[in-house]
Amino acid sequence: MEEENIQTKNKRWPWVAVTLSVIMTGLGHIYCGRIVKGLVLAFISCILIPFIFGAFSVSHSTIRIAVIIAVLLASSVIWLFAIIDSGYIAKRTTESYILKDYNRWYVYVILILMGTGGSTQIAFNVRTFFLEAFRVPVASNYPTIIPNDRFLANKIAYKNSDPQKGDLIVFINPENRRQNYIKRIIAVAGETVEIRNGELYVNDQKLSRQKLPQSTLDDIRIQVSQAPLQGDVYEETNGPAKYKIFLADHKPPGDFAKMTVPKHHCFVLGDNRNLSKDSRHFGPIPLGTIIGRADYLYFPAKDWSRFGKIM
Repeated sequence: MEEENIQTKNKRWPWVAVTLSVIMTGLGHIYCGRIVKGLVLAFISCILIPFIFGAFSVSHSTIRIAVIIAVLLASSVIWLFAIIDSGYIAKRTTESYILKDYNRWYVYVILILMGTGGSTQIAFNVRTFFLEAFRVPVASNYPTIIPNDRFLANKIAYKNSDPQKGDLIVFINPENRRQNYIKRIIAVAGETVEIRNGELYVNDQKLSRQKLPQSTLDDIRIQVSQAPLQGDVYEETNGPAKYKIFLADHKPPGDFAKMTVPKHHCFVLGDNRNLSKDSRHFGPIPLGTIIGRADYLYFPAKDWSRFGKIM
């Protein structure tokens, strides 16, 4: 009788194997005594992660998206395989299963903590060197970015190149270093900037604007100070860059005297021109304060058709 109780106690339960596999890929196999298979699955699952981050450094958007989708699909397939296979193995394991040295609850906890710690370290490294997520609470870059949009800033975008006109960047607020701003680069070092009679001039050339229909804003209309934001949307051309700007029905900030952007600086404006605090207030920003380029909208506050590459 005592031997039967021991055998039943050592039985590998499918629900336990499945639960462990959900928590950590491969752990369910270790629970079932298949330590080599479990570690291999865990290793493969981990090495796929860097491919996603490496994809963000690829300039060609089609290749980048294809790599990310392929890696996510591969990760999902491996994870589902581990769940199903560990449950199947546990179901086939006899009740006379002999416990291995690693079949201890504290070993599972240590492995989970190691896996979590590794994931945490990877996440920390990614946030430090590759990508960082941000949420925007204000409308200063409407209609490109609307309040409560969440996006990813590419922190290696300028590793081998300089910021370009038209880039939407995240940088440290020069007036409060604990705060980050997101604005559009209008001019780079050596170029002149001037705002006269509501028109923007770069290198003494007035930037052309093409008015867009109000239907452009149909799915992303917002309120400011508890009132609907009224105004017109335009497509502005700045050299090779084209982007949307919004001129709200508020009194414009006024003229800005002609200035030359200093070396190692850039001049930034919000896309919501009449409701933005930017280089008109605190001057050109040092390139060293740029955190990254706003590239991917991963959680749009409205209209999921905006998901993906920020245009």
